[in-house]
Amino acid sequence: MSIDGFRDRTAVSGVGWTPLTKRSGETALTLGTTAALAAIADAGLEPADIDGLVTFYWGTRDTPAPGEMVASLGLTSCHMSFCDSSGGAWACSALAAAAMAVHSGVCRNVLVYRAANSRSEPLNPATADLWPSGQRQWSEPFGATHAATLYGPSVSAYMAHYGIGNADFAALAVQQRANASLNAKALMKKPITAQDHQDSPWIIEPFRLLDCSAFNDGAMAVVVSSARDVRRRGDSTVTIRAVEGGSLGTPVTARTSRNRWELNAAHAAPALYYRAGMTVEDIDIAQIYDPFTGMALLHIEQFGLTEAGGAARSIGDGELSLDGRLPVNTHGGHLSEGNVAGLGHVIEAVQQLRAGGVRDDNCDGDHDYDRTRCRQVRDPEVALVVGESGDSSLLLTRVS
Repeated sequence: MSIDGFRDRTAVSGVGWTPLTKRSGETALTLGTTAALAAIADAGLEPADIDGLVTFYWGTRDTPAPGEMVASLGLTSCHMSFCDSSGGAWACSALAAAAMAVHSGVCRNVLVYRAANSRSEPLNPATADLWPSGQRQWSEPFGATHAATLYGPSVSAYMAHYGIGNADFAALAVQQRANASLNAKALMKKPITAQDHQDSPWIIEPFRLLDCSAFNDGAMAVVVSSARDVRRRGDSTVTIRAVEGGSLGTPVTARTSRNRWELNAAHAAPALYYRAGMTVEDIDIAQIYDPFTGMALLHIEQFGLTEAGGAARSIGDGELSLDGRLPVNTHGGHLSEGNVAGLGHVIEAVQQLRAGGVRDDNCDGDHDYDRTRCRQVRDPEVALVVGESGDSSLLLTRVS
């Protein structure tokens, strides 16, 4: 399959979600089915039209298995299904797998979904693997048992090199909360200030509470179809221009780097742009994986959206705001919208690119770009979506 042969041949035909809450009161299967049915309807399809499934797996599966979704949706055929284990790189990797299944002719419409009661029914530590193996044997016995401990050293090294302090992270947290206040499905909408950020307690240095992603219940789903089929239905078309990567297997590492803060992003970004036949100057909006503020800054810089060491300053200057030169995380990201393992970033990119724009802001009628109620960006055509560490990424394009 040539690079040119893949470009814009597949499209995101439908998106759907449930409310993001602290306690859903529903099973994960009910959440997943609800989001899936919404995405299928949004695509103008029936459940029987779905013939492929991709979902999430990280350590222990806490989302409905493909077989459960087949039964719940009443699918009549399923030619491909699997659980992608790429962690925070999952969402872009899952879209890539779905697109390749459609482009190859194995499937016509692939449902990508993630559903979990991560807040109200967290995984039981008593059932976890108490004997770490693989890469975990080099981290967990030494206290690196959660994401903040894994990412903290790399972010700290970056901060020391560029003379950045925790206070410099505040602008991103404040900006994303402001964006989330315009997002009906966001978990956290109450505006915050830089002082609120600095007054929030330390979780583990260099991250305060307001540097960290949300932890919530909920589900999201996306349908991937051929771009030709979507055009035949007369829908607005958001095509998958290029994809890059799955996971290289480590949460943060400089595989061939000269420093402690260089992620796979630094190597993946040029490959993604080459596959798309684009440069960073072609990007209109970016949805950047944000497990923590500091990691989001690394992603922004290493995908070339700002100069190295300059992301915090660019955000503070408004360059990455809704009306800036390159709006970032227009939905509020994991910091404020909620965490569905990156699928919210994909859905926001699709909504922003579609004719008519986002449908879950506070506008009454057409988008008027009044930032007290509207988060729609003015006429975006190309969206970048970045998974964790740049281990996977997408470029989506609006094709008329």
